Amino acid sequence: MTTSFGSATSTVIPNDPKIRMQSFTGLKSLHSIALARNHCVFPLPFSAPSVIRAVSTPVKPETSTTEPKRSKVEIFKEQSNFIRYPLNEEILTDTPNINEAATQLIKFHGSYQQYNRDERGTRSYSFMLRTKNPGGKVPNQLYLTMDDLADQFGIGTLRLTTRQTFQLHGVLKKNLKTVMSTIIKNMGSTLGACGDLNRNVLAPAAPLMTKEYLFAQETADNIAALLTPQSGFYYDVWVDGERFMTSEPPEVVKARNDNSHKTNFPDSPEPIYGTQFLPRKFKIAVTVPTDNSVDILTNDIGVVVVSDDNGEPQGFNIY
Repeated sequence: MTTSFGSATSTVIPNDPKIRMQSFTGLKSLHSIALARNHCVFPLPFSAPSVIRAVSTPVKPETSTTEPKRSKVEIFKEQSNFIRYPLNEEILTDTPNINEAATQLIKFHGSYQQYNRDERGTRSYSFMLRTKNPGGKVPNQLYLTMDDLADQFGIGTLRLTTRQTFQLHGVLKKNLKTVMSTIIKNMGSTLGACGDLNRNVLAPAAPLMTKEYLFAQETADNIAALLTPQSGFYYDVWVDGERFMTSEPPEVVKARNDNSHKTNFPDSPEPIYGTQFLPRKFKIAVTVPTDNSVDILTNDIGVVVVSDDNGEPQGFNIY
């Protein structure tokens, strides 16, 4: 319903011990139905007008030239040799848990350290592992592997997330390397599923074979590849440096090395992330018009394919 403001019908009379407010007839519709009652005069004690001067809080002088205090997590990242140390040592100890620095770093590898908060006394630690599946694509071999791992090393459940990934709960520290290496060797990855970097890139998972759906899937794959860490820390920790990376399209390699905007870290193992990676997690989704299965506006960046009348992709709308 369209509304309009009512008009004022009386004026303020100066030097009157009673101050009159303008009578306000309220919001009216175009059909002149009053939505609020008139407001009446109310008495106030008379006082002579006074001058009100504006005041402001003075700027505090600079008392120190020291840098702002940094968070422990930022220091852990900077001193970790690109997310390796001390995680690579902590996973080999006999304790059931890892230390504070390693707890922060293992997130970049796709895992969280957890414990039962209802327990009293000694804590029972375990780890949750999350896979990274751009566009929600899961090879048959990977699904069967995850199903077996859930029974052998987890709590017998395999969870599916709203960001198109698996979560495997209840893995003990002594089994972490076995589980991680098995996932890697069976067409899977947990790299970057957690931590301060780009997370799983979403795309419509329904196997529709139209040009725009295929283009959305391809775009999600390319964005995921572009923003995948390059320094090799993941493979160094879990498979002793053996690489299981697939080939990348030339345009992805070109985009990663493009420093025309001076945003890259030259001569760094991580040309996009540097030693600090990101301040927080970052989320991207790709889709086509009318398909919001990825909940596009909940992401930091939403990419929507734009096609012509023949269904040929022409570009994107960016949200």
